[in-house]
Amino acid sequence: MRQNRRRFVQAVTASGLLGLAGCASNESGGDDGSDAEDAPWPPSRNLVDVMVDTDPGGLIDVQARTWLQYADWPGDVESTVTNRPQANGIILFNELMNATPDGGVMGGGRVNSVVTNQIGAQEADWDIRQFNPMVGFSTDTRALQFNPRTTPVDDHFELTWTDFQELAEEQTLVFPYANAAQQVFAEYTRANDPVLNEDNWQFVEVDGGSEARAAMERGDLDGYFGSYVSNYSARNDAYFTQFVFADPETEFYEGIADTLPETAPTAENLEEKTLRNNPQGIILNAETYPEEAARTAVTLVNDTLMLFLPPDTPPGVIDIHEEVWGEVAGSEDLAADIAEAFAPEDHNPIVGDPVRRIVDQKIQTFLDNEEIRSLIETTVF
Repeated sequence: MRQNRRRFVQAVTASGLLGLAGCASNESGGDDGSDAEDAPWPPSRNLVDVMVDTDPGGLIDVQARTWLQYADWPGDVESTVTNRPQANGIILFNELMNATPDGGVMGGGRVNSVVTNQIGAQEADWDIRQFNPMVGFSTDTRALQFNPRTTPVDDHFELTWTDFQELAEEQTLVFPYANAAQQVFAEYTRANDPVLNEDNWQFVEVDGGSEARAAMERGDLDGYFGSYVSNYSARNDAYFTQFVFADPETEFYEGIADTLPETAPTAENLEEKTLRNNPQGIILNAETYPEEAARTAVTLVNDTLMLFLPPDTPPGVIDIHEEVWGEVAGSEDLAADIAEAFAPEDHNPIVGDPVRRIVDQKIQTFLDNEEIRSLIETTVF
């Protein structure tokens, strides 16, 4: 595999199809009985077009472009990224639902947003069960950060969930949310807490993380629902990470409280911005928050930047994608690129069955949970 390319569109030269004869059908895709030798490859236009639900420069846009630098498709096939940011990805996934299933089109976004929009948005005309989950660029979890300009955090390192509840009762706290899935997490967390309510912990909508961070720096907001890794290494003192919604027993988050990225912020005392030696930072350890509700909150908020193939993609085409994306995921050069652009912890790639298991879990939590479905339908949309 050629590991030294840095181009947006790659001309790939390879001889013939991959050696994938006799592949089994995939449970997540349409099974038309074809094998890899009969797969409709190369795709139309000799192109794999990865549609992403952000503008250029958004997280999944950068991830997709970075990954595609290392993708060697069989045959004379190129790769490109197309931005479809309109309507929070709804237009994109409507297109994907009806795309030609020849492996030439993929849809990218956060799995939480895909399933949340399916439930609540009238314009959404897809079923996530019919898509073929293929690649997870990175999996992260949300955390609660506090603004030192508007919230007393002198004893931040010892702050407990009970302290947070008392703080909210003393003064109404205002936190932003930037998308529907984030709002679901916030509303569910508040609704299941015995103390917090809409009067003492309020949520306001913002256009994105950059707007929220700017408002925190001005002192207009008391906190933020941020990605644990990315905001944890944000190189400013506008907020302090305190409560991470993570299950310490989950493989992606094992030892998360001891994580110290190489790109740590420029705070004088790095421990002020970390969860090192602070087990209260894990929400499942909050004694006053119901454990069952906490586990649901964790499942709601753990998110993955993901690529899907359209419904009815033949098993042979799915196998071609798994082969190519699997090779990319194992690239040390890719890992170095991600670490330089974001942080080393932002690179936890998954391909194939592990991606499908995540989607199955989301279906059970969002689609099959009446409480969550009702929350989405009545509160978010």
